[in-house]
Amino acid sequence: MERHEQQLLEALRAFLRNGAPEVLLTDDGERQRFWALAAEQKVLPMAAEALSRSGVEIPPEIRRSAARTAALQFRRAAAFARVYGDLSARGLEPLVVKGAVCRALYPRPELRPSADEDLLCPPEQFPALLEALEQMGFAVSLLEGDPVAACRQPETGLYLEVHRTLFPPDSRAYGGLNRFFDGAFARSIEVTAEGCVLRTLCPQDHLLYLILHSFKHFLHSGFGIRQVCDICLYAAAYGREIHWPALTASLREVRADVFAAGLLEIGRQHLGVRDFGPAAEAWLDSLSGGPDCGDLLADLLSGGVYGGNSEARQHSSRITLAAASGGGRSRQVLRTLFPARKDLEGRFPYLKRHPLLLPMAYVQRIVRYGKEAPASAARESLTIGRQRVELLKKYKILP
Repeated sequence: MERHEQQLLEALRAFLRNGAPEVLLTDDGERQRFWALAAEQKVLPMAAEALSRSGVEIPPEIRRSAARTAALQFRRAAAFARVYGDLSARGLEPLVVKGAVCRALYPRPELRPSADEDLLCPPEQFPALLEALEQMGFAVSLLEGDPVAACRQPETGLYLEVHRTLFPPDSRAYGGLNRFFDGAFARSIEVTAEGCVLRTLCPQDHLLYLILHSFKHFLHSGFGIRQVCDICLYAAAYGREIHWPALTASLREVRADVFAAGLLEIGRQHLGVRDFGPAAEAWLDSLSGGPDCGDLLADLLSGGVYGGNSEARQHSSRITLAAASGGGRSRQVLRTLFPARKDLEGRFPYLKRHPLLLPMAYVQRIVRYGKEAPASAARESLTIGRQRVELLKKYKILP
């Protein structure tokens, strides 16, 4: 691990524990790489706050960026509290997942930025909920057959994703994960977060969802350290309420148990978050040789917040998804070159109305990619994809 990466982990560890981090960097180049990594991982406000406690002089542009991000987050959180209160007054009770519930676990929630707020809506309330949001000034976008509606409130910048299911049901790689959340509404609870009473998943469901959500992104092109902070803080806050044998059995069923253990081990070793309760500690300590988090940590630090730090890495997700769906190497390469129609609809919207034009989209994609990136980028995608397939094998996700 490089020194600027060590400094980021040390800063996050200190922030989560309300302490001052050890200052490891003295070289200007290392400092610049540190701030670039913190920004890429979307943890810049937390890193800046922690280092300021150690007397580090924060560069003016970093200080301004962190303050701007925190102010925007505070504004969006206040807007979300008003919107959710209005929905509740109308008798609508979508479940809040991630977002505000996770932010409330941080020492200063406004320093943990969220790009959006996720709501899980009961199917029978879905039309009424979208209508209510439109009345509140949201621009609602819902494509036919899409399980999620994108809702943006221009006045406040608040962005909501309203889900009918927690995972896309038509995905071969992870569509089946929805079965673990049958009955989630009946098991839901109320919590107070950021001054608002929210209905959310029960602790058992929520921790499982947080892990499986990161697992989904791991099958694509990766995820970042911020998601690990969310998971570890949640496990520490609710660990004694979790039935760990049931949780780990569900994870084993989808080959995500070794992966999950690696995430919690990052918390124990690098983030200073380790009190998950006796049952969790017993499970982690029972694993042969102990949880291994080294390669997992290296992958998430190198890929950006959702594995999106480079186009080559994003394209590599075709290979890992094909492998997770049961495809061999030739299938993996074909998926990279010729993705499923649904994966291309964002870039070629006409496919939603005219699916038979998929071959034309393939031609346009190849021509466009050839103009935007050299042949070396395509080779890089294949290399990254194959490396990440080996990573999936190491964490027992693939046999």
